Amino acid sequence: MRYGFIRDKKEIKFLILYVMGYIPFDVSFDSIADICTWCDEGFSYFDLTEAFDELLETNHIIDVSEISNNTGDKTYFITEKGKDTAKLFEDHLPLTVRKEAQIYALKVVRKIRRSAGLQTYVSENGANDFIVHLVMSDVFSINMNVVNKRQASMLEKNFKQNAEKIYNELLTALTKSYDEEKKK
Repeated sequence: MRYGFIRDKKEIKFLILYVMGYIPFDVSFDSIADICTWCDEGFSYFDLTEAFDELLETNHIIDVSEISNNTGDKTYFITEKGKDTAKLFEDHLPLTVRKEAQIYALKVVRKIRRSAGLQTYVSENGANDFIVHLVMSDVFSINMNVVNKRQASMLEKNFKQNAEKIYNELLTALTKSYDEEKKK
């Protein structure tokens, strides 16, 4: 037995539109599915997929994959018609579901923005000579020499998982007064 407030297709559609109204850019179906199922468990993935497909057919949501990205991944955006419908029927969703939807949508937005702001790539200069490029857009970039692809891969992985911590450590090291250490 499923527990939750949302049970019929109409309510699922309202939830999808409500969630997408909080996302200021195109997003994958998987992200929408995650948010919707996190905030209410009264419906199945198949119910969600069916409701989503119907919103596509009625142009409440559009597929913007070909316009916005060149990765081949399908991404979607809410239309003005979808935004108007979400506002009109917002009160049909229980307050607890709306609050959860806002929280999870904002978490997904932060995660997507963070991922988009981090870039890594490796350049090969010769045998046992690689440069790992680590970039946090509009904040800092580091180019580090390493001796093999395994090291390069480790640096890329650690950077993607800990970019903010690395930034704080760099900032601390660069703003530290090293004059005191010279006197010792």
